[in-house]
Amino acid sequence: MISQNQGLPLAEDILRSEWIFILLIFPVLIYLFVSLNEKYSLVRIIKIVFSNKFAQTAYRNSSPGIEIFQLMLGLISLISISTFILFTELHFEITFYNLGPGLLWLFNLLLVSLAIVLRYIVISAIGSVTRTKDTFREYFFNISQDYKLIGIILMLLNFFISYLVSIPDKYIIFLSFLIISVIFLIRIIRLVYIFLIRRFSLFYLILYLCALEILPALIFIRYLSGQEQ
Repeated sequence: MISQNQGLPLAEDILRSEWIFILLIFPVLIYLFVSLNEKYSLVRIIKIVFSNKFAQTAYRNSSPGIEIFQLMLGLISLISISTFILFTELHFEITFYNLGPGLLWLFNLLLVSLAIVLRYIVISAIGSVTRTKDTFREYFFNISQDYKLIGIILMLLNFFISYLVSIPDKYIIFLSFLIISVIFLIRIIRLVYIFLIRRFSLFYLILYLCALEILPALIFIRYLSGQEQ
């Protein structure tokens, strides 16, 4: 299912192709539109991700309906994360079913979207079963902000990977993974903080961490290794 060295076009040619430029510029245009209509959106997301107190206040003040600008920031995340995964696959010469770069990007987009949807379904189900809907709703609120911050950061770093020829791609990719890892660790700490404050079962907390946080990360790392699953 996963293969390496399958004769893909040169990564340098793909990274600077017209369709890749569209994938890079479209999230920027969306973000500029959001910034013009919703000031300090990035500052607010950063505060939510790094401050427990601010995150709690933001969650309590959040409206239950769909907010168009938050939805647009979510779209930025989907596009930017999928593009970054494509760049990583090209760098390590990894592909699924010998897919070309365009189809591989669509495949990444589908996987990222399904992962988020499934996480939401599982979180909602666990919240209903354990009668702690508000606890898991707050945690998913924090997860969504993490994705948005990662999307905005990758929106910029993807440009560097594609056009900053003075720095090798691998260094920018490794820097991106480092930033994502930091945000991931903060998310784990936030999960523990929320559950401890709300006196959630420590046993269920450990099960949740292993099933929906640690295991997906290990699967993704193994995927990048290019080995058979």
